[in-house]
Amino acid sequence: MNRIITIFAAVLTVCLLFAGCASSAPAPAPEPEPEPIELPSRVKTEVLDHKGASLGKSALPEWIDAYIDFGAAGVEELAKFQDQYCFIAEYHAENLDAGLAWVKGFEVPQLIARQIQLKVESIFVGAAVGAPEDDYGTYFENVVKSTTDVSFSGAKLVQDYWVLVRTYDPDIKNTYSDTYQIYVLYTMPKAMLDKQLNNEIDKAMDDGEMSESQKEAFKNVKKVLAESGL
Repeated sequence: MNRIITIFAAVLTVCLLFAGCASSAPAPAPEPEPEPIELPSRVKTEVLDHKGASLGKSALPEWIDAYIDFGAAGVEELAKFQDQYCFIAEYHAENLDAGLAWVKGFEVPQLIARQIQLKVESIFVGAAVGAPEDDYGTYFENVVKSTTDVSFSGAKLVQDYWVLVRTYDPDIKNTYSDTYQIYVLYTMPKAMLDKQLNNEIDKAMDDGEMSESQKEAFKNVKKVLAESGL
């Protein structure tokens, strides 16, 4: 009898423990971690002088602002350049004489070939999506090089411009860096460059050993150029 009472008491105790757990309030959900706060940079810049200042112009050319904010694509969005490809080079110099010497010795063909190659590579990569790696990797690299390693005619110098910029931290007195930022803008009519590039791609397509997937990729490249250009 005593043994039965003992067992009953033990079972009752366990039941009461479970009931207590069930009726207790649920543990509070963990608080979300606070979003990281990005502290603003204290480094500031200030335009001290620029090429047009001596002529009474206070603002920088519109294309330079567009280039700084959005790159060459931003310049091509401006109304005056919408039918042109824009090729822009940038150089930083410690003094104006060094910057002007760079402009004087600037090699336009290299700038255009380099920037065209980057754009063509991007188009070929997109056109080759889904093709076997061995079927287009090295082959397309050679094609891109051959189609862009030529002299493209029709580039026109629009403007070269220098800006003297001071970089400093307002919390550190008498410490700053002055740099001449030099920009050179060349343009080429889109229709003219597209035609020259298509001619080079057609030459590459004359390769009789080209596979079917390679041919299809070339067709895709030409389609992209026809629809949206570089």
